[in-house]
Amino acid sequence: MPSTVARAVQAAVITMGVSAMMGLAVPAHAQTAAEQAPAAAGAAQPLQVPAGPLPAALVAFASQTGVSVSGPPELVSAAQSPGVRGQLPVAQALQLLLAGTGLEAVPAGDRSYVLRKRAAASQGPAAGEMVLAPVVVQAQADRVAASEHTGSYTAAESSTATRMGLSLRETPQSVTVITRQQMDDQGLSSLPEILDKVTGITVGRNDSERATFYSRGFAVENFQFDGMPNTMNSANQYTTSLADSAIYDRVEVVKGATGLLIGAGNPGAVVNLVRKRPTKEFQASLEGGVGSWSKQRGVADVSGPLNADGSLRARVVAAAQNADSHVDYYSRDTRNFYGIVEADLAPRTTAALGIDYMQTRADGASYGHLPLFFSDGRQTHFPTSLNPAARWSYWNNDSTNLFADLKHVFDNGWKLELAGSHLRQSRDVKVGVAAYGSLDKETGLGLNMLSAKIPTTSTTDSLNAVLSGPFELLGRSHELTLGAGWSRERRGAPGYTTSYDAVDNYFDWHGNAPEPQLDLVSDRDTRVTEKGAFAAVRLRPTDALSVILGARLSWYRLVDGETDLATSAYTLNDRLKVNHKVIPYAGVVYDFSKQWSAYASYTDIFNPQTYYKDAGGAALPPLTGKSQEIGIKGALLDGKLNTSIALFHTQQNNAAQYVDSNPATGEEIYIAAKGVKSRGVEMEVSGQVTPAWNVYAGYTYRESTLGYQPDVILSAVNTNQPKHLVKLSTSYRLPGQWNPVTVGGSLSWQSETYYQQVGDTQWRATQPAYTLLGLMARWEVDSHLSVALNLSNVLNKTYMPGMGSYGTGVYGDPRSYYLSARYKF
Repeated sequence: MPSTVARAVQAAVITMGVSAMMGLAVPAHAQTAAEQAPAAAGAAQPLQVPAGPLPAALVAFASQTGVSVSGPPELVSAAQSPGVRGQLPVAQALQLLLAGTGLEAVPAGDRSYVLRKRAAASQGPAAGEMVLAPVVVQAQADRVAASEHTGSYTAAESSTATRMGLSLRETPQSVTVITRQQMDDQGLSSLPEILDKVTGITVGRNDSERATFYSRGFAVENFQFDGMPNTMNSANQYTTSLADSAIYDRVEVVKGATGLLIGAGNPGAVVNLVRKRPTKEFQASLEGGVGSWSKQRGVADVSGPLNADGSLRARVVAAAQNADSHVDYYSRDTRNFYGIVEADLAPRTTAALGIDYMQTRADGASYGHLPLFFSDGRQTHFPTSLNPAARWSYWNNDSTNLFADLKHVFDNGWKLELAGSHLRQSRDVKVGVAAYGSLDKETGLGLNMLSAKIPTTSTTDSLNAVLSGPFELLGRSHELTLGAGWSRERRGAPGYTTSYDAVDNYFDWHGNAPEPQLDLVSDRDTRVTEKGAFAAVRLRPTDALSVILGARLSWYRLVDGETDLATSAYTLNDRLKVNHKVIPYAGVVYDFSKQWSAYASYTDIFNPQTYYKDAGGAALPPLTGKSQEIGIKGALLDGKLNTSIALFHTQQNNAAQYVDSNPATGEEIYIAAKGVKSRGVEMEVSGQVTPAWNVYAGYTYRESTLGYQPDVILSAVNTNQPKHLVKLSTSYRLPGQWNPVTVGGSLSWQSETYYQQVGDTQWRATQPAYTLLGLMARWEVDSHLSVALNLSNVLNKTYMPGMGSYGTGVYGDPRSYYLSARYKF
């Protein structure tokens, strides 16, 4: 008879496959011998399982008995259970629970059953057939299954949109998941590289350090860590965007507005960064690699149990990278560390405590980049290697995120999740950038070097609580989710004098400019507090129809002030207080077959715009509007391949539109535009076509329009974002004797974009349509060692992924390579 430790290890192994096989959230925990014996002997169990869909009934049954029940999804997805109540032995209770479904439960070990179709008494195996032992798959009740080790380019479930742990097909919004496998195959080592593979997402480069993400034409400023939202302004978003991908299991992106869970937010998308979690079995890997421009990278990942039964476990991930650049005298070094300890406090209670630390050090950093126009309005064309920054420029970032969570599953199938975090982000920046003014094409005169010191420090504390579970109404089973959150951010920004000095012939610029004296003159303090509560219900009036209704109630408070250090005078720059802001959400999903469903969703938009200032330095009024989406989704090949097509329409008021920059402070100047609309279509397919072939492909068409702006001349809206966008990633494991080799690649194509500068005459800088091609190959030398080669921009295209920041542009990387080796212990 196996020992308790052996059973616990076996349970941990069995746990990993539930979502794909059954879609049931069944608690997985080691039982003591005393607990196991009564169930095996048929001891009566107190049960209260309501009638309703069989999957939900099995979840409640498993939660109340601690017994695992598993089976293929096609057996249970459409079945209805009459429920079961009373003090009954497990076997008898299961028989009653399955009455009328045509299914039976077959014992498959201690406290485990597997479902199969009920066979007639006369039936038996045909001649020559062999009856195999059932395969047992058990679920983990407290979170969506990890993508690690699945080998797939898609995920079974996502909780980012509604916190209900729905499959992608059941979620009434467009959802993209970049899995661990896709990150590894395509060599994606940073968040900008990850999001650059997502359907409908573009990554605009503001300068050497800052990337702005766009979805459906709108900036993405809403991020979650393991599903927990944080109040994060645009200035600190750039710190997050530099985080290393080594610590993430997957990145989930929900397109459109997500006001139900976020509260304040843009209608572009929300990005959920899901970190790796500890494993009950020991696993470890080391990776080292070299690449273009002296790139050196190393990653270590160790995970496993800290005690005999795996109830206490930990994981540590460390990543370091040093790299120069194709841009003259620019380099960036990064360091990332992630550690987490997870403990099973009780059979249905899990707690975790962790830290996520990131550091970057960049020399030769720019703030804004290459000027786009000559003084006569013609577009410039500089070498891609030209660096407008002074050689003494630098940009250093630090980020430390301490977090904890507690999850408990109750006997009735309800689940409580508590989470808290303390996030500290800082940047130390001193830059001199020759990019501003009016450049004479013949003499090279007319540009100025802006020198500035712009350090900031931000501390954000957040708490979140979510309670969710099934309930019975009118003889059917439904789901309810309740949540509340609080966050407080305090940001300090010391103010320094700036320098705006003329540059000699710009065509002879090499960054050898004197470093000016910049003096501390003020201290700016910004405080943002956000509170919210939400409720969402998923009603199942019929087997084929589900309706999600919800609303969020938000409170928002901002105080932004500045102290003159010479006079001690305090100036209140901005004060904003919003109480009881209601943000509704509605979604409908109709299953017209086991594989296909149609959906529609609606939500309001509300986002205070504290980062965007007008010419007087005051924050723009809050962004408001509506977001609507309809579409069709499919889950094919037993859920291994997800497909979707969506039509979206978003309208905004008070949308921030850049008009100029303040040469004295370097700050951008915006106006609040009315009547901004974005609409289009988005298509996506992701997953495994065969066990050897992964594919991810997407297409987006977007059209944005700008309403009439009285007394303001603006160019068309979102013109630096393409109307047409195609994304493709794939990998294929070769057959036969070439089986150790996997080949693949990626392709992206986007239509023409342009930046139009407003003035007496409107100047236009155009980026023609372009295609980027990447290739990859991996050779598994043996079960431990693999070697991979990734090639980027194989066609060596010259292109600008960022146009318009301060009237400047940034070139993308030319052709590059990365050669790596990974050893798994």
